[in-house]
Amino acid sequence: MTNRDAAALAILSATAAFAAGCRRDGCVGGDDGTCEPPAACTALQYACGPLSGALSQKQLTESDLPLSSEPKTRATVGDFLLQNDLVRVVVSDPSHPSDLAPTGGAIIDLAPLGTGSGDQINSIYQAAGLLPRDAVHYDRVEEHGGPAEGFVAVVFRGHLEGDSRVTVVTRYELRPCEPGVRVRSDLYNGAPDPNTLYLADGMFWGDNSAAPFVPGIGLGFRAPALDLTNISSAWGEWPFVAARSQAPPDAAYAIVPCDPGQSAGFNSTTLTAAGVPLVTTLPGDGIHFERFIIGVPGQGLAPAVSEALNVRTMVHGETGPVKVKGRVVAGGTPIDGQSGRAASLLFYEPAFGPDPDDLARRRPWSEAVPGPDGVFSVALPADRAYRVQPYAFGLPAGPATSFLVARDDVDIGDLTLAASAHLKATVLTAPGQSAPDPMTYAELVLVPIGGTTASGESSLYGLFPGCSPMLGPPHGASPACNRALTTNGKFDLLIPAGQYNVYATRGPFATLDRAQIIVTAGMEAPPITLVSQSLALLPAGVFSGDFHVHGAASFDSSIPDQDRVISFLSAGVDLVVATDHNVVTTYADTLAALGAADRLTVVPGTEQTPNIPWFAVPGEDLPKTLGHFNFWPLAQHIEQARDGVPWGELREPGQMMDDVDGLFTVDTGVRQLNHPFAESKLERDQGFMRAIGYDPRKPIVAGASFAADVLLRAPGGPGGHRNIDWDTQEVMTGASPANWLRYRALWFSMLSQGFMRAGTANSDTHSLSLEQIGYPRNLVFPDPNDTSDARLDPRDVARFDDHVRRGRMVGTTGPILAVTITDPSTTPDGKTTTITRAPALQPITVSDAAQLNITVSAAPWIPVTEFRVIVNGAIVKTIENPAEFANLDHLGAQSAKATRSFPLASLLEKVNGDAWLIVEAGSALDAAHAVDAEGLPILSDKDLQALSDASLDDYHAIVPGAWPMAFSNPFFLNLDGGGWQAPGLP
Repeated sequence: MTNRDAAALAILSATAAFAAGCRRDGCVGGDDGTCEPPAACTALQYACGPLSGALSQKQLTESDLPLSSEPKTRATVGDFLLQNDLVRVVVSDPSHPSDLAPTGGAIIDLAPLGTGSGDQINSIYQAAGLLPRDAVHYDRVEEHGGPAEGFVAVVFRGHLEGDSRVTVVTRYELRPCEPGVRVRSDLYNGAPDPNTLYLADGMFWGDNSAAPFVPGIGLGFRAPALDLTNISSAWGEWPFVAARSQAPPDAAYAIVPCDPGQSAGFNSTTLTAAGVPLVTTLPGDGIHFERFIIGVPGQGLAPAVSEALNVRTMVHGETGPVKVKGRVVAGGTPIDGQSGRAASLLFYEPAFGPDPDDLARRRPWSEAVPGPDGVFSVALPADRAYRVQPYAFGLPAGPATSFLVARDDVDIGDLTLAASAHLKATVLTAPGQSAPDPMTYAELVLVPIGGTTASGESSLYGLFPGCSPMLGPPHGASPACNRALTTNGKFDLLIPAGQYNVYATRGPFATLDRAQIIVTAGMEAPPITLVSQSLALLPAGVFSGDFHVHGAASFDSSIPDQDRVISFLSAGVDLVVATDHNVVTTYADTLAALGAADRLTVVPGTEQTPNIPWFAVPGEDLPKTLGHFNFWPLAQHIEQARDGVPWGELREPGQMMDDVDGLFTVDTGVRQLNHPFAESKLERDQGFMRAIGYDPRKPIVAGASFAADVLLRAPGGPGGHRNIDWDTQEVMTGASPANWLRYRALWFSMLSQGFMRAGTANSDTHSLSLEQIGYPRNLVFPDPNDTSDARLDPRDVARFDDHVRRGRMVGTTGPILAVTITDPSTTPDGKTTTITRAPALQPITVSDAAQLNITVSAAPWIPVTEFRVIVNGAIVKTIENPAEFANLDHLGAQSAKATRSFPLASLLEKVNGDAWLIVEAGSALDAAHAVDAEGLPILSDKDLQALSDASLDDYHAIVPGAWPMAFSNPFFLNLDGGGWQAPGLP
C-alpha cells in the first residue's frame, strides 16, 4: 500500500466514522418517513422581553392572500407560513418550483416585521453540489409543533434531483421573539458509491436586488468572478453571509452556520452558496447542516451583522460583539444618512499603518447608515482594531479613522464629512406657468461638467460602479444613480459638490431643458426652473408602447413599484407590457394610488426566464438554458404559484409557447423573442439564438446546422409550436447600438428566408438609471385603409396586440418615422384613386407607379442625420444630412419634420423576384460591417467615433451610449404577381 493509498483510506475511514456517529441523529442515517431532524442551533437563547411572544403557522388558503403588497412577496395557496412578532417566513409547497429550485421547499418570503421593512428575498433553496442534478427535490411536507409547544416547524422530505437514493430532509423552525428561522438539513447517501457532496443553501440574489456581503479579505460587498468551470477560484469560508436591500422596504439578512463553525462556498451578486465544506460521503452514511437565517429591519448592513455576531456568541462561544457608536457631522451639523446616499460608513481591517488603497487587501466587517440625527451604531467582533471610512454618494467623503475595541462598548465620537450640496428644481410643462401642474411627472438628470466632481468612480463599495454622480444606489429608489423622479414637478435633492448640467426630461416627445450649476460643499444652489413641454409629434392615432419592462417583482430588480410607475409616466409612454421574470404584475394598485390609471395602460404579461442549465449544445462544455421569451396579455392569479405562469425550466421555446397558449386573456396573445444574442450571465443563457449557436448567414432548413434543426423542431405539446414560432422579435433591446446591429442581422436573415416576424423595440429596463424606460419603444400605427381603426386605443388590448403581431409599428429611440406606399388605382367605374399602404406582414402587389413616402420628425434635441431604404437586407437609398434637421436648438421648442418620396421602382432596379423593404432614420451608419466568427456585425471605427460626436451630448445625457434611430417594419412586395417568395440569403 502506498502512502497516498494509506492517506486516502484514513480520510475515508474518518469520514465514515464521523457519519456513522451521526446516523442516529435525525435523518442522516436515511429517511424512513418518520425520522425528524432535531431542532437546529440549540444554543440559541432569545428572551421575549416586552414582546408578546406571538407565534403562528398555517398552510395558506386563498382567503389569506395577498399576504402583503410588497412586490417580492410570492406566497400563494398551499405554501407554509411561519410567523412571530419579528419575522414572517414563507416556505413554498413542494409542488411550487421557482428560480433554481426544481420543487418547492425553499424560502420564498423572509420579511422583517415593522414600519418601513418588508420582504427583499427571492429564494433560498438547498443543493448538494453545483450541477442542476445536485439541487434538492422535495416531494413531501409535514407541519410540526404549535404555539403551545413553543415552536412551529415544517419538515420537507425529498432527494437529490439527479439521484433519488440520496435523501434530504430539511426542518424549518421558528420560535417566539427570534429574528430568524432555524434550519437543519440531513442528507443520507443511499447510493452504492461514495459521493463528494456539498450540502448548502443557495441564495438567489438575481444580480440587482439585495447586495450580498461576506467578511473576507478583499471581499465585503465585492466578490471574485465566478466561473463554474473553475469554482475553486471563488471558493472561500466565512463566519456568516449577509445582505442588505438597495431600495425600500429596508431589510437586511444574514445566514450564520451553527454546525459547522464556518460556512464554505462562493459569493456573487447573482448567487451565493453557503454550507458545509465538501466531504466524501460513503454509501450508507450522511451529513447534516444547521444554520440560523436572519431577517431584520433597518437601513444598511449593520442590523444583520449585529445579529449575526450575537448568534455566533451564543452558538460558538465567541466573545460578544462590541457596540461601536458615534455621530457623523459636517461643520458640526449632524448628517442624515438618507438610506446611505448622503452618508454611510464602512468598517474594515487593518487599522494601523498605511491605509490600503487596494480594496483587495482590506477585510470589511460591516456597514452603517447614520440616522436623521447623524448617530450610528454598529456591532463588531471584540479585541480588534478597525478603520472606518466615511462615504457619501458612492465615494470616500472624509479621512479614514482608526480605533481599537476591547470588550466594552465604545463611542468613537464625531466623524467629519464634507457637507452635501443642496439642489432645488422645478419642472414646468409650458412656458409662463407660475407653478407646475399638480400631476407633473418628470425626470431630472445630473451630468458632471469636466472633472469638477470628486475624483474616483462612484459605486456601492466597489459594487455596481459607473454612476456619476451617484445620488443613490443604481438599482434602488429615486434618486438612483444620477437621476431623480417627481410627481408634482418639484425636486429637493442632496448632491455632491461640483459643476453640473441639470436636465429636465419628459420623454422623447417633449422638449429638453438644461441649466448649469456650480455648488460647493454645504451650499444650496439657487433654485432653478426648467421647462419641458409636450410636442405634437406623433401622427394621429399612433400610440407608443414599451413591451419589455421590469420592476421589483423580478428577481433581478429592486426599484419600488411607485417609482417604477412614475418612471413610465415621466417617459411619456402610452402602454407598457409588464414582463417581470416568471410572474405576472399589474401595477393596478400603484396607478390607482397615484390617480393615474387614465394616463397609462399596463398589460400584464411575463418573461419566461429559465435559470437551470440543461440543454446540450455540441461543442459546449456546459449545458444551456433556452430563453428569454415574453408572453402577453395574461391574467394575474395570486392564488397560484408564480401568479399562474407555468414553470419555464427544462423547456424548449416551443414547449413554453404550448404551456402559455391557453392562458392568454384574448383569443391570440403575443409571443416575443427577447434579446436573441444577449450574453450569458453565470452560465444562464439570456439569448436563445446565442445559446444554440445560430449564424445569420446560414439557412434555417432541416439538416443545415444544429441551430436550424433546433429552431424547426416542435419539442412536443398540445399546441405543436416549433421553437421558431414566435410572433415578434426584439430588433432593439435597450439602447446599445452594438446589440441593435446583431439583432437586426438576425431579423434580416429571418425575413430573407420567409420567416415573417414583426420587429419590436423595447427597453428591458430593470431600474431608473441603467436602462431608460421607453428608449427604445414602439409606435403602433392604425391601418390607413380602415376608417374605424383611426380610433385605435391601447386599452383595446386584443386589437392593439393584433396590430403588433401584424407589424403595424415602428421601433425608435427617439425619431418618429412614418412610412407608406401610395399606389394609383382605377376603380371599376373608371375613376382614379390612391391606395395607401403601411408596413405590415401581409404581402402586397404594387404597380410601376407606386411611390415610397418617408416622413421623419423629432424633438429638437434628438439629432437625425440620415434616412436609409433597405431592400432584402441591402441599403439601396441613403438621404444624408437632411436640411430640416440641421442647426436645431437642442433646448428650443421647434421640432423638425422632413418628408421624402421616391418612385418605388427606382429602389427595386436590382431586385430579381419578390422583395421586402424597410426604412431607417436617425444616426448615420456604415453601409457594411465586419462580422465576427458567428456572423454577427461589429461596430466599425466610424460608427464608434460617431457615438462620441458632440452633437449627441444632450441626447446621451438622457440615453447614454445610444444612437437616435428608428426603423419601420417591412413591406413584403409581391413583384411577380404570384405568391410572395422569399429572396433568400445573400
